[in-house]
Amino acid sequence: MKKIYLTLLVLIIAMMAMAYLYFSRLTAQNMTDNGSLNAAVFNSGLVFCMQDDKNVLELLKGQNYFQRVIGTENARQLALLKSEIIANPAINRLIVGNAIYISFSAGSNQSNNYLISTQLNTAEGKVNLLNTLKANKIQTEGTATEFKLTLQDSTIYYGGIKNDLVVISNNKQHAVQALNAHLDKNTQEFAAYMKSGDKYSKNSLANLYINFRILPDLLKAFSPDKLPGHIEILKKNNSFAALNYNFSKERLFFNGNSRINDHTNYLSLFISLKPQKIIIDNILPANTANFTVFIISDYNAWRKNLATWFSSTKQDNKVKRIINSTNQKYHLDIDEIIPKYFKSQLITFQLKSGEKLGAIQLSNGDKLDQLLLDISENYNEDIKLLKEPDLLYAYFGEPVSKFNKPYYTIIDNYMVIANSAGTIQSFLNSYRKNELLINTSDYTNLYNHISKDASVMFYGNRKNVMDLARNMMYNADYRYLSAEDGLAPFSSLIYQLSGDGDNFQTTLVIDAKSASKTDSTMVIR
Repeated sequence: MKKIYLTLLVLIIAMMAMAYLYFSRLTAQNMTDNGSLNAAVFNSGLVFCMQDDKNVLELLKGQNYFQRVIGTENARQLALLKSEIIANPAINRLIVGNAIYISFSAGSNQSNNYLISTQLNTAEGKVNLLNTLKANKIQTEGTATEFKLTLQDSTIYYGGIKNDLVVISNNKQHAVQALNAHLDKNTQEFAAYMKSGDKYSKNSLANLYINFRILPDLLKAFSPDKLPGHIEILKKNNSFAALNYNFSKERLFFNGNSRINDHTNYLSLFISLKPQKIIIDNILPANTANFTVFIISDYNAWRKNLATWFSSTKQDNKVKRIINSTNQKYHLDIDEIIPKYFKSQLITFQLKSGEKLGAIQLSNGDKLDQLLLDISENYNEDIKLLKEPDLLYAYFGEPVSKFNKPYYTIIDNYMVIANSAGTIQSFLNSYRKNELLINTSDYTNLYNHISKDASVMFYGNRKNVMDLARNMMYNADYRYLSAEDGLAPFSSLIYQLSGDGDNFQTTLVIDAKSASKTDSTMVIR
């Protein structure tokens, strides 16, 4: 019996030892696997990821628009890195099969940094990599931990190797910091979010990951001003997106999901609502530069969530005062007016002139017009002024926050609002002449390829945004936006969010003006 106990004890100890060794190795392996990912997300708002696979690289050759989006100089430098380093057979053997991350972070002096991070397959890879670089006439200075590379055209990069992690950047400080990345809470969550989608991303050609909390810092390289139009809401957007790249020669097309990380984020109010076909865009003038649509398919349920949002942002008492004072002053029950005749769609938009407007879809515009008479004053027969401040904000929140005491018109079951009567009149002129965005080829071509069902949708028109960009962007970036060898071939950008309970199903499209034309210039050669 003692021998049996002794045998069992030995077996238990052996199993514990094996389990310890297995999990300790697994933990070490996970730490190693996460090295290139952690380097990529360090201070980065945009991360592009692809597997180092020849088939992937060959397919990406057919995409003609990446160079334009990231900029000619960045594209030229990345092409050099690919042709002189990554595509070198001896170097490629050291990293083949591993993910390659290209990440972008805010730099200084109106610039952004980019970083390439990946991992070596063998422990001997560090020595082999440096020897191979030197053998291929790439000037190398420094140590394996930190080095400077000078390619044959004198382009300089900075990099380093730590364990099996390899990083290369256009900025020395960023390369060193990424190599020894210490992630804050947000970037740790971003890395975990990317990691959680591995099983889906590995079945994709390539992936784009977006950290919206950091994204505005990247945009500062192009503009010293705030974000244009009503997409300022992105400034308060603590969310992540994981998007799969769908190959197309004609446009950049991504789809995937987005996750809201903060319950005070206004967009969180739309996750649980059913997406709906967007029709409110039918009223937009042809000179619309950008717009944001919000679908509220069940207003009564949504308003309860809005009340929670007001409470979490410490505005609940303010909203109660607005509604109560209006009711007392005019002897009304405003809850039986605005919410009762709201249908399901809300939009904010900006014209190419810079004028900002909003529109609310109504179930009975004529009836609402009558009920608002007491709290309005006439400007002319078409346009009125809503006298009570922030009344619309109390019922719809963030999108209408800039329309304190708006002028408005009600036409064809839409209430259109703006901060000046002249802006409303400009809208009416376009609407009555049928000069509408839905009649333009840029807009109709875009919707030939995607669904119009969504919960929230952002849209930007490159041509109509040009006048706004002139006063908002740095000169060099403005010229690139308008150049034929820059971003001029693109017509529009759309970002769709469709609620599915916990996350948003997401579509990102950057569309080109002509699907029949292709660009012979490529990033990957």
